[in-house]
Amino acid sequence: MAKRLWVTLSLAPAALLGCHSSDDGGGPPEVPTDRPSAVAKVASTGFTSPRDAVASPDGKTFYFSATDAEAEPAIFSTASAPGSTASVIAVGAPLEVPMGLVLSCDGGTIYVADVGGDDGAVFSIPTAGGAPTALATTGLVRPGGLAMGPDCKTLFATGRTPDGAPSLFAIALDAGVTRAVFSGAPLIAPTGLHVDKDGVAWVMDHLAQGSNGDGVLFAIPADGSKASEVASDLRMGTPGGVSLTAGGGVAVMPTRDADGHAQLTSVEIASGERQQLATPDITDPAGLRTARDAAVFAVVDSEGGAIYRAE
Repeated sequence: MAKRLWVTLSLAPAALLGCHSSDDGGGPPEVPTDRPSAVAKVASTGFTSPRDAVASPDGKTFYFSATDAEAEPAIFSTASAPGSTASVIAVGAPLEVPMGLVLSCDGGTIYVADVGGDDGAVFSIPTAGGAPTALATTGLVRPGGLAMGPDCKTLFATGRTPDGAPSLFAIALDAGVTRAVFSGAPLIAPTGLHVDKDGVAWVMDHLAQGSNGDGVLFAIPADGSKASEVASDLRMGTPGGVSLTAGGGVAVMPTRDADGHAQLTSVEIASGERQQLATPDITDPAGLRTARDAAVFAVVDSEGGAIYRAE
């Protein structure tokens, strides 16, 4: 699998990949471009079944979705240092099944994709804590993954249209307008999402069929004209995760090797140079997101019930 994956990625145009991570608002040219080389457990008590995590712009705080000790859906925060303790910042209704997360560019607001109920919803929550507020979205059903656009005013989401078509959506935060950027095949079950500085959306799809097998990373340009296969035969967790390093230049994905062992797969965009970082303590690699201004990644182990720091 690894050979096929990296051959495909190394052929992807650098312009399509973008040059820095705007999933977390982008960053100045001097922010780090280092790929992760070590992973450490940050928190693993007081919650179960974490799904996605995001890092504060400086990488010192992680926020994640999980279930609390009372089996209630919740959003947590924790310092990103190993051995930290998680704290609840929002719990219970209206949250039902919080899945994908992303931060506002200033780090003051968490956006939450919740797939619970008939249609699901997208909520905003202050990082300081408070009640979730539902965004006024239309035509977006069962949102799964979220990403922040390069203008810091547009939220992107994977989900479905009311008639069931798998889609990528854009939500104008200042106007409350939702539009479908791309719908239908080859998407089947899109989840994890990253949007680069050029507005290109990277969409992880567990069930899509690619040239080398099931599990595909697609690239969808800002105009929504097509969904191009970037890599396939990906053994990803739930939800899938993809992000560029804070300063750009390297793409990182949590995957499994051919024997089912968890790992972080990274590729240098310009050269196609690839590296695999084994993560033997992680059971089910799921959500992943880089910090805006630091060489720090928040990584989720869904089945293992833990949040990790990669750097």
